[in-house]
Amino acid sequence: MTRIQLQPRSLATPIVTNIAREMDQLQSSIRRMFDNPFTAPDPFALPQALNFFPAMELTESPTELTMTVELPGMDRNDVHIDLEGDMLTLRGEKREARVEEDKEQQYYMQERSFGSFQRSFMLPPTVDAEKIAADFDKGILTLRMPKGKETKARGREIAINGK
Repeated sequence: MTRIQLQPRSLATPIVTNIAREMDQLQSSIRRMFDNPFTAPDPFALPQALNFFPAMELTESPTELTMTVELPGMDRNDVHIDLEGDMLTLRGEKREARVEEDKEQQYYMQERSFGSFQRSFMLPPTVDAEKIAADFDKGILTLRMPKGKETKARGREIAINGK
């Protein structure tokens, strides 16, 4: 049986790991931009990828669009949703929860992401902006965007229900 012994990481290793993860996130972001017809072009895609970048899904049914965003370790008060015209913007910040009490503690691996994020989406004209609702439960933000006849969206902040 082969035994693997963990060694403390050098200072350069986390930087290389973070850059690789950020490049993967940037590649995913670019892929999503081409795959998702509701995404507005984002001139700040690179700075966003260098921060916390939450995973999301967008589904469509005959009656509504549903956006689900993974925000593990965050509270609903850390997230803000704004609607300005047809542009829906999610923004927030995931704070690092590291405790540095033990000076002899060494990190062998660190893969959790922290930082602020902002994502904007252009809504189709069939979404009824007045009926958009958001729920937050166990780190999952769900936005329900009912369809209606073509309407003009008005600017407002969308309240998040949940824990």
